[in-house]
Amino acid sequence: MLKLSDSHLHEDATALAQRLQRGECSSEQLTAHSLAAIEQTHSRLNAYVFVDRESAMRAARASDARRKAGNLLSSFDGLTFAVKDNIAVKGMPTANGLGYRGDAPTSEGDAEAVARLRSAGLIPLGKLNMHEIALGATNDNPHWGRCENPLREGYTPGGSSGGSAAAVAAGLCAFSLGTDTMGSVRIPASYCGVSGLKPGRGSVSAQGVTRLSRRLDTLGPLARSSRDLRGLWPLLRQTAREDRLVGPADLASTRWALVADCEPLGVDADIATAFQQFVATLPGSIQLQRKFADADFSAIRRAGLLMCEAEANVTFAGKLSRRPALFSEELQRLLKWGAARSAPDLVRAEDVVEAAANWLNTQLQGADFLLTPTTSQTAFPFSQAAPVNQANLTACVNMAGLAAVSIPLGISSEGLPFGVQIIARAGAETTLLDTCVALEAWLLCKSNSSHEMA
Repeated sequence: MLKLSDSHLHEDATALAQRLQRGECSSEQLTAHSLAAIEQTHSRLNAYVFVDRESAMRAARASDARRKAGNLLSSFDGLTFAVKDNIAVKGMPTANGLGYRGDAPTSEGDAEAVARLRSAGLIPLGKLNMHEIALGATNDNPHWGRCENPLREGYTPGGSSGGSAAAVAAGLCAFSLGTDTMGSVRIPASYCGVSGLKPGRGSVSAQGVTRLSRRLDTLGPLARSSRDLRGLWPLLRQTAREDRLVGPADLASTRWALVADCEPLGVDADIATAFQQFVATLPGSIQLQRKFADADFSAIRRAGLLMCEAEANVTFAGKLSRRPALFSEELQRLLKWGAARSAPDLVRAEDVVEAAANWLNTQLQGADFLLTPTTSQTAFPFSQAAPVNQANLTACVNMAGLAAVSIPLGISSEGLPFGVQIIARAGAETTLLDTCVALEAWLLCKSNSSHEMA
């Protein structure tokens, strides 16, 4: 059998599944190597807050037995995944990023999404670091410690699903699950150079998830390639329904809508240039220019946050009253601010969110997909104040209930990755992911051609 190295853990899940299929390694070997890597990197990355080694190894041996008997549960049987710490996994604690110290409540059952993956033979390794109750985008957690970006020490992986992106980028699991309220899967995916899917509203079950906002939250997966997400999607989605939008079979017939001008949006020069170069040569039947500068992203962002803070106060009110020490002073301040909002405040916020949803749906008219940079900036140091515009290009997707994927687009002059966001109608996730697979292949071919000419 193949002698596994850390480089093998950085292969995408599809490649790892092929190695298992060819008998080059066993699930037991792969899982043991992943667990060793988690332990070796913990002091530096702090991606995991809980690891269940014994259960993972038992599951790996069971997968190997199924493979030997010819009874595999899926093509990803025997691969590992890890879960953001606001998603229930049977027998594991769920802290939601709060300040428990060995006394976090243990989940009696799996969240439905976790159960689906487990029933397909995937192996849960543990729980991942997150921003406190998912209300923030840095993953600078005051209780569990910062989760570091594996690509640059001292830099944020993004949030709130920072541990989910960091673990995938560092090769510490084949897949991860996160939650996305206003960009919390896609922003970390962009900052860590991986792919992340925010499914359309209702496409993935929220059972077993501690939600920040019932309207805005969606559970979504992260992986090292779009083909991994495409392979995982049938296992994760709530129903086996066909996509309502039957998309094109190839990029050449795709109808794109795209941001016309990045400069008024405050997008960093490196990202804006790469995005413009990307769309300038992109195959497609049509490109519709959209003026995003017309949107008041500041008002939209504030309305979304108000809804989150008010709802989080209701969700966590009892716990905050009984055990205030679980909550940081900053989070207590945010929750009290949310509690003080009046009914008219909330109605006005709902109106802004509804208008933002209608606006984004309008941008998709006449197109199959809408393209934007995922974020206006790359990952930033923890020592720097978090940019207020991190979610400007992602939040409206949640408000409209649409589907979106962030895939890697380029590397900045400072050596940090950034992504492009592909937005689609809810229910079109399969077509969206097929298109992302084609886009990643096209980008790779384009990059290889550039290197050959250099």
